Amino acid sequence: MDEQSVIIDNEIKQQIADSFGGVASFYDEHADLQKEVAHRLIASLQPWRDILPSGPIIELGAGTGFVTKGLADLYPGREIEVTDLSKDMIAFCGNKLVDHDNLNFKVRDAEQVPDYEDPYYAMTVSGFAAHWFDHPAQTMAKWLEITKPGGLLLASFPGNESFPTWRKYCRELGIPFTANELPDVEEMVIKMSVGPAQVDYYEDTITREYESAKHFFDELKSLGMDTLKKGRQLTSKEMSMLVDHWDTQEDGLVSVNYHVVFLAVKRDFDS
Repeated sequence: MDEQSVIIDNEIKQQIADSFGGVASFYDEHADLQKEVAHRLIASLQPWRDILPSGPIIELGAGTGFVTKGLADLYPGREIEVTDLSKDMIAFCGNKLVDHDNLNFKVRDAEQVPDYEDPYYAMTVSGFAAHWFDHPAQTMAKWLEITKPGGLLLASFPGNESFPTWRKYCRELGIPFTANELPDVEEMVIKMSVGPAQVDYYEDTITREYESAKHFFDELKSLGMDTLKKGRQLTSKEMSMLVDHWDTQEDGLVSVNYHVVFLAVKRDFDS
């Protein structure tokens, strides 16, 4: 990557951090989809509770702490590094969970993976954050490398089959589909399978309903999720065309489908 690309990449990451940080309180109250996915991610961890190796846990992209609270409750005696790209999000999370003395809060870019000589973490967890990485599969594979044998990498993210209706209506209108590129499940699984690991994943569709397409796009903005990583935003005319077309095509409420992926990778002992 050349110097100019690095500068642009850093600027976009700062925009993402600022967008989420500026709405931390609102996000904590209203991010219902993220809360649901976090609850399900923690529930899937229950069978692993007592069989992790020794060592700390790290959470990538903690946001305001939906997953963090579950980790703190499951592992009250274990050091947990709680990280997020946004200093405002991590500050909000720290204030919210101040009573848990085993949590260590840090501002961290999850794509800057530490270069430990030996695997360090008993578990790496990422709840609904990997889709904001530039290279989700490669990044998660690197975190798996520094997860201890017998340890676990657990993640949830919206997959690349999300938003089929949005995509369809953009195609019909001949305008850009401006959702950010989302992780490819197959690529993620392949990257996780290169080393000694057991990979399990579960896919689901979560449908959210809105009074209109405008309400959907307003929600993305109000939750800090409207930063476009590549390409251009729609013009106001194009956005009006899309909203009007989407509303016209739907019978009543507007439905938006999220392709949600839950990934569990158990790091095997090297042969």
